[in-house]
Amino acid sequence: MDIAGGARIAVDRTGFISVDSIEDQLRELRRERDGLRRENRILKIAVAELERVSERDTLTPLFNRRYFLTAIHQRLARFERHAETAAVVFVDVNQLKYINDSFGHAAGDFALMEIAKRLDESIRATDVAARIGGDEFGLILDQSSEEGARVQVNRLRHVLSATPALYDGHDIALSACFGVAMLRAGATESEILAAADRDMYLCKQAQAADSPTRHR
Repeated sequence: MDIAGGARIAVDRTGFISVDSIEDQLRELRRERDGLRRENRILKIAVAELERVSERDTLTPLFNRRYFLTAIHQRLARFERHAETAAVVFVDVNQLKYINDSFGHAAGDFALMEIAKRLDESIRATDVAARIGGDEFGLILDQSSEEGARVQVNRLRHVLSATPALYDGHDIALSACFGVAMLRAGATESEILAAADRDMYLCKQAQAADSPTRHR
């Protein structure tokens, strides 16, 4: 038995290599090669699925907070290199506790999924929508001015509130408060998100001031 190229090759007593033996060994090598290729494809699929899951929210089809912060970081890098603007929007859902208490937590989850769907369908493919907390969502509006972002926010506010979500025969009113922050040099992704959160809080304050139940 001789060894050639790492493979064991049978040699008969006269010193000649058996053709049948070589063909058998080649077939075996091809089977091993094909098996390794299949395993490699399966591993690539598994890795891609793990990457997808690590970036996605567990309830809605949107991205998660981790991905959202990474996306802001990438936009900040582009802003500092090429002055590409973007607006970061903080979205806080109104009255989710009331929905949960009135119709059950399944209804609350349904409301969040409906809001996620409406937000996602109302932005461009280049923009980003994510669920960043229990009743909090985030948007990145690429190449947008602050004025343009606020026009978009008003449109999104109407998209949410114009039609109630129908759950188990009940109409559930949907609404949210929005805050906008623009990218700025030297800021971190967390600082930009915090600025959008502060701007959203102004909306919450104005809403509370207009509410007839504010003194209760």
